[in-house]
Amino acid sequence: MIRWITFGNVLCLLTVTLPADLPAQFNPYGKGLTVYGPDADPRVRRAYREKAVAFVGPSGRNFVEAYGDEAVAAIFACTRPVAVKLAEFHNCGEMGKLPRPVGLLLVIAQPRHGDDVALWAIHHAGELADPDSFDAYMLTPLDYALGLKALEQGAAESRARRLHLAAATPIPLTNDQKLAILGGVGVVLIVIVWLWRRKQASMG
Repeated sequence: MIRWITFGNVLCLLTVTLPADLPAQFNPYGKGLTVYGPDADPRVRRAYREKAVAFVGPSGRNFVEAYGDEAVAAIFACTRPVAVKLAEFHNCGEMGKLPRPVGLLLVIAQPRHGDDVALWAIHHAGELADPDSFDAYMLTPLDYALGLKALEQGAAESRARRLHLAAATPIPLTNDQKLAILGGVGVVLIVIVWLWRRKQASMG
């Protein structure tokens, strides 16, 4: 009982001491973790897009208009030279080959990711085109960007998780399969009833 009370006190303490800004409240315009609601003034959002284009230069226009707030977030998370490379990465079509380009932009925009995460992704775009490698990079990008972990190892772990999840998830049946199963059950019930009646008749 005392242990549970202590555990409850710890939870309360964490609730009080944790910052109010949570990752779920990520501001797509950078500057840390702050509340950014979906009802933001469109004029403000447009102004930030124009600032992002001005920061990158004319090459950033297509990038910003294609990915919107996520592109703005990634641009402001990087230094200007890297932001320019990110825009060029989109303009040459390489970003579009990734499984989830928007996911990459959001990861780049996270605090303390910026240049390191963006540059590594640009230089390893061919490897990240593989969904398992991409998923592994999205989980802990700095581990790969800073050479703490090999992408091949992360991809293997991601593949194992995916296969395990697929094996544990039942395959949904089509309507034809459901009808076939119901028909089979119906036939079995008919046979059981017929045998029961036959047995009753022989006993009578």
